[in-house]
This record gives sequence, C-alpha cells and structure tokens, in this order.
Amino acid sequence: MSEPPPTATSAPDAPPPAPRKGLAPALPFVLTAVAAVCLSLALQALLPLRQPGATAPTAPSATATLASAPTSIAPASTAPATPPPAEGVLRLNLLDLQEQDRQLWSALYLLRAAAQIDDAVVALQVNDPDEADRTLLTAYRSLDRAYTFSAEQEKGPLDAFRLQISQVRDDLHLRPEGADRRLRQIRRLVLSLVDEGG
Repeated sequence: MSEPPPTATSAPDAPPPAPRKGLAPALPFVLTAVAAVCLSLALQALLPLRQPGATAPTAPSATATLASAPTSIAPASTAPATPPPAEGVLRLNLLDLQEQDRQLWSALYLLRAAAQIDDAVVALQVNDPDEADRTLLTAYRSLDRAYTFSAEQEKGPLDAFRLQISQVRDDLHLRPEGADRRLRQIRRLVLSLVDEGG
C-alpha cells in the first residue's frame, strides 16, 4: 500500500511573534495594585463611619433621671462634643486607604502606559508605523488616567511624558528614525516614576 502524498501548505509558516520584553517586572506591581484596591474597598464596606450629625440614642431611664434631677445642679457645658477616639482613628485609616488606593491606580495606569510604549517599539521594529501610532495613542490615554490619580509632584513629569509621546507621534511618518530610542527612554522614565511613587 502506498502512503498518501503529503499535502502542500498554501503558505510558509509565519515566524512566531517576538516575545514582549519588560512586562515581567511589571507583574508584581499590577498584582499588588489589584490586591490593594480590593482590600481598600472591602475595608470601606466593613468599617462604615457614623454620619457627622448622627447621635447615639439615649436610654429612656437616663431621660427620666435627668428630668427628675434637682435644679441646683449646674447646667451641662455647651461645648461641642468631640468625636470618640475610635471614630477619629477609623477616619484617619480610611483617608490613608484612600490615598493608597489613589497611588495604586496611578501606578497601575503608569505600568499600562509603559507596556503600551513597549508595544509601540515592537511595532516600529517590524516597520508598522500605523500600529505604533495607535499604540502610542492608547499610551497617551493611560498617562491621562494616571494624571487624574497622581500626586501633585508627579503631574509635572506626566505632562512631559505626554508631550514627548505627542512629538514622537508627529514624527512617526516624517522622521521615524530614532523614534524607538526615544520611546525606550520615555518608558524608562515612566517606570522610574512608578518606583519613586512606590
């Protein structure tokens, strides 16, 4: 018996896509950010604070005792009641959690922007300026989102990153040479900003 002839392939096998570089170091930041956000939301749900105007109900026996008290007792002080220490501690803890939540969201968007810049460099290496332009636009949007969550001292560098990405996008079709080097430098600066914020 003769074996069936091998079937001819219509096209040669495409080379496997180039592996992404630089995403492995970002994975711990992303996992930490997600875990901290979940923790802060859970703590906010478990530790509701009393409303500022809310007062604790008084027992009827205390009201009756105050009503029958002799008039010679000095009137109570009219100074505003200070919140119990536990409530102040909870309020401070909640503010700390909200600040950590803000920092984590900022770091998450910065890491996303760094990964997108890395994707744009890969697109430039395979000579696909249109894909690089689209990816840089998404990186610019990620930097916008990071800006809304960032601290005041981070807003200046984020403005500079957005300006540099806009300049690279403008030069992609006119002067693409050196764009990948400029993008790698922006990516390094974005990651250093994440390290400083952490």
